[in-house]
Amino acid sequence: MRLTSYSNYALRILMVATMRRGELVTVHEVAESFGISKAHLVKCVHQLGLWGYLENVRGRNGGFRLAKDPAKITVGEIIRKTEDELDLVECFDAVTNTCPLIGICKLGKLFKQACRAFLDVLDGVTLADISSNRREVLGALNEDWVNHKPSARAVGS
Repeated sequence: MRLTSYSNYALRILMVATMRRGELVTVHEVAESFGISKAHLVKCVHQLGLWGYLENVRGRNGGFRLAKDPAKITVGEIIRKTEDELDLVECFDAVTNTCPLIGICKLGKLFKQACRAFLDVLDGVTLADISSNRREVLGALNEDWVNHKPSARAVGS
């Protein structure tokens, strides 16, 4: 199984927004810190805003911040939203399946069980959980972020 870059970027954006504690973060900052294309991140930030996870502030002094309690957002929830499908094998999709063993194959059942277990683990982990090592992560990304005091733009810090 391999998740898309979109899911990876969305989780990174949400982690940074969680760790910055209400302060506006810019796409440029995240792009530079992770070495990711701004264009890809803009799409993620926009969609995360539409879904209600981020508050997106437009304009010269704009950016984004987390719009929900990170302890109430699970990684599994984000993966389900950002992945079009989690079909590990062809037989997971009844519309496109051509396998003659549908319904009798033990391998397909095993893969479904494994996929459920994977999502169950991710459902047990929140953004707050994956953002608990704030100092180490922000220090690795940008030393200035660690001791940075929230600006006047920050809310709910």
